[in-house]
Amino acid sequence: MLLRFLAATTCARAVVEIGTGSGETGLQLLSGMAVSSAHGTLTTIDVDPELQRGARRAFLDAGYSPGRFRLINGLASEVLPRLTDGGYDLVVAHSADEDYLAEAVRLLRPGGVVALAGGTVGEDDEQWVSTVLADGTLLATRAR
Repeated sequence: MLLRFLAATTCARAVVEIGTGSGETGLQLLSGMAVSSAHGTLTTIDVDPELQRGARRAFLDAGYSPGRFRLINGLASEVLPRLTDGGYDLVVAHSADEDYLAEAVRLLRPGGVVALAGGTVGEDDEQWVSTVLADGTLLATRAR
């Protein structure tokens, strides 16, 4: 439910998810995006094509049109650099990789939010306003 909340409160129209998995978290993101806008696209990245096929089916079964999501098969380290600078409202990573935080700085518009499964932001890092939840999830908003 946290991801649905984040997508809704940021009025997210463009979201990047690193780690498609079964599509369960993608469904939460799409649901939150639908609260704030009838439009918008979830871009979800994973190296496992089987997981992406299952996620595609879950998204379609939930009633989301193919225009609402885009599944990119590949390594995040190779895909993220090809995504648009400042073009995203929310970046979600399901693993703790500090490179994802560096990419989020580039990908997010000012005021955009990153949710990382683990990680920290240094107290002297003025690019972010952040907090770490009890489960270790880092939530940070890009300073304006």
